[in-house]
Amino acid sequence: MSKAKDGPTYVRIAEDIRSRIRQGDPPAGALLPSEAALARTYGVARGTVRQAVAELERVGLVASEAGRGRRVMGEGPPGARRAASTQYETVAEELRKRIESGELVPGRQLPSEAAMADELGVSKGTVRQAFQLLASEQMIAAVHGRGWFVGGPDHAQTRADDVADALRHEIASGQLSIGAMLPGENVLAQERGVARVTVRRALALLETEGVIEKRAGRGRVVRSQPPGLS
Repeated sequence: MSKAKDGPTYVRIAEDIRSRIRQGDPPAGALLPSEAALARTYGVARGTVRQAVAELERVGLVASEAGRGRRVMGEGPPGARRAASTQYETVAEELRKRIESGELVPGRQLPSEAAMADELGVSKGTVRQAFQLLASEQMIAAVHGRGWFVGGPDHAQTRADDVADALRHEIASGQLSIGAMLPGENVLAQERGVARVTVRRALALLETEGVIEKRAGRGRVVRSQPPGLS
């Protein structure tokens, strides 16, 4: 193990494992030895090894695989990327391509785990692992109560935000005039290709801004120009 004496034991173990991985022992794509084996190697308790491995997971050097252990992700030259060797890595690579091509732009909400699983024919657990891998690379981040977003929580844009933005622009451009009645939630959902709950959230945003209001017996009516767009 490293001769450095500064820092907790688990930190020194993590640094030693990191150094070994850089030297190709074990190589990228291989499974890390078990906690029990590492505990014997370093002569420490499994809890100490668990802390060391958790540190390696935190920086994306290794990743957990359900029922298999922890796989070495590796530390290659800047920009280097090894071929995907597991199902979740294949999913992560597909999402990377969408992000890098601009199909998924910063601030864009990712599809749900269930939707992504259906699209790619994998389990939700596999999608969750892919999301966690991309999060370790700081390509995406989870926003509590809202989902996963490209680049992180700053300026996170949900589908409800998209619908609200579209309606704001239609009102500002005169397509929907002051006093005009908005279509019902079901109609808007069909027109925008989203769920009804998404439309409801978008309308709630516009009501909060005072752009539209709900009137008894009429539904939602355009009340004023959107702030900053008039």
